[in-house]
Amino acid sequence: MRRTLRCLMALLLAALLLPALAEEAAPEAEATPLPETEATAAPEAEVTATPQPAKGYVLVGWGAGNYGWLPLAAEGEEYVYPLTQRMADGSTAVNYIHVTDEGVYMEASTCENQDCVREGLVTLDNRGERILGGWIVCLPNQVYLQLFTWQEVQAMYAESGGT
Repeated sequence: MRRTLRCLMALLLAALLLPALAEEAAPEAEATPLPETEATAAPEAEVTATPQPAKGYVLVGWGAGNYGWLPLAAEGEEYVYPLTQRMADGSTAVNYIHVTDEGVYMEASTCENQDCVREGLVTLDNRGERILGGWIVCLPNQVYLQLFTWQEVQAMYAESGGT
């Protein structure tokens, strides 16, 4: 658990310092846009000597142990992150993660049941009232999202020993 937290925190710190967080490469398959959705690029992060943290971060997990962080958008902004992966059976799974300045929701997915899309918007304000809390889960595509405040991420980092 501590090793996982250390890895997660290292990824978060890299995300704060690197402007290309949202351009993180998805596994092998090319993105296949869904007809009803257009992906928009994540905002470019400005590299400064003292990085300004976002209000919150979305932990994105997929497949067998892959994960990464997406920052909440700047105030009044939003973006869509297309997560494309090749499944064990050779098929391609696509999830469109819509990130706003308040939270996150699954905009579209290639899964059959669409439960992840129906889970709706998770915000820092409503996650305590939702059955799944700060989570959105797409079981068929093996994708999960979990929303954290900046303070929670800092606490995880401190708990992991800062590495």
